[in-house]
Amino acid sequence: MGDHTLTNEKYPKADTNTLDFLKKNVFNVTEISRTKKLSEILDRFSNGVSDEIFVIQNAKKKDALAVIIDLDYFKQLLQIKEVVESALDRIVMEDAQARKDKPANQTLSDVFDEEDINVDELMKLLKKD
Repeated sequence: MGDHTLTNEKYPKADTNTLDFLKKNVFNVTEISRTKKLSEILDRFSNGVSDEIFVIQNAKKKDALAVIIDLDYFKQLLQIKEVVESALDRIVMEDAQARKDKPANQTLSDVFDEEDINVDELMKLLKKD
């Protein structure tokens, strides 16, 4: 194509689903506060668990965005997150247990170099907590 081809990572393709979502589920904070739209959104969540998502944005601040989702759906998402985190913790612990009696074949310095870990930056992060 040429030097000006846009990559999907930087600019994902919009399809009709994306356009429908933007039209129906993205609102300006002024629109929400000056109309009955918030009540309408909350009423949609009163019929059981809904996976519908609404985005509220502030036109004056590009990064001022929030999402409104059904509380029960949010609870489900948090439960999934907790299960995944627990499973990852279990995998790490099992791996650590399996390795505990094996001799180390790399120095800490080798691991830091291999993983491109900046020791000074790591120390700063550890001091923050």
